[in-house]
Amino acid sequence: MEPILSVQHMNTVFTSDFSAGTVVDDVSFNAYPGQTLCIVGESGCGKSVTCLSVMGLLSRNGRISSGEIIFDGKPITNLSEKQLDRIRGSEISMIFQDALTSLNPVFTIGNQLMESIRIHLSLDKKSAKQRALSLLEKVGLPDPENTFRSYPHTLSGGQRQRVMIAMALSCDPKLLIADEPTTALDVTIQKQIMKLLQQLQKENGMSIILITHDMGLVAQMADQVLVMYAGQVVEEAPVMELFHHPAHPYTQMLLKSVPSISDSDDRVLESIRDTVPERYQNMQGCRFRSRCPYATAECEQTQETLEHGPGHFVRCHRAKEVEK
Repeated sequence: MEPILSVQHMNTVFTSDFSAGTVVDDVSFNAYPGQTLCIVGESGCGKSVTCLSVMGLLSRNGRISSGEIIFDGKPITNLSEKQLDRIRGSEISMIFQDALTSLNPVFTIGNQLMESIRIHLSLDKKSAKQRALSLLEKVGLPDPENTFRSYPHTLSGGQRQRVMIAMALSCDPKLLIADEPTTALDVTIQKQIMKLLQQLQKENGMSIILITHDMGLVAQMADQVLVMYAGQVVEEAPVMELFHHPAHPYTQMLLKSVPSISDSDDRVLESIRDTVPERYQNMQGCRFRSRCPYATAECEQTQETLEHGPGHFVRCHRAKEVEK
């Protein structure tokens, strides 16, 4: 099967008045039709910037310095804004993490939702409104008509998040990038939204890239998992392989920090000491070594990504020892 999205050796650089730093470092992955790729890791690991790079939505001081992005068999790395606008919203959509700042406060929900539908699907105003109302109902909003006429500030955080999900799904995209799409939702609505995404994926063969901290959601949704740390991919594996045989110490510690309903009464959840370094661009060797209980002098050397098993890749020279 050919991937709908292929990212190869992508580096994303942000510049300031005095320096430039590589925030996404040599990231490669594939997303396949009808499958879900989950990207996990702590805040500040480069997950959102990776997806914003794919969408061409970096801020003015950010750019892709090297690498290639291929979508639906065509390179899109160097497309102009006008060319990207034909793809964004119709073929690739993104659910942003902060729904409050993603919606325009001076336009109604209906106005913003219909804009994309009319541009990309070439529908008349009446048909576009019917589709918009249907989408608002699908994402669990109890009064679609009232929501359609409302302004963003009159809605709760969860309602705004569901509006953003409706906007992302409005044109039946081939690829949906979801950045913490259920952050502001309670567990009941989260389940409803995830079920809707799975249903649309099954019907349309849509590919999903899901950024999340929720390992339970990863187990439920993912086919493939990408673990990022300090701008690098440290492990990639099929979801069950990752849960049963995590090879990188960082992945192991992430999983050990998650509670389970099958836990014994005396289980103590582990925590990862310290935090993700803010400036990791010039760090030599393994970027996790200062927090890793297995670190040795060899970890100060450059870590290559090695094949740990079929479809299982890890950036750690001690992976075989650590797993045992």
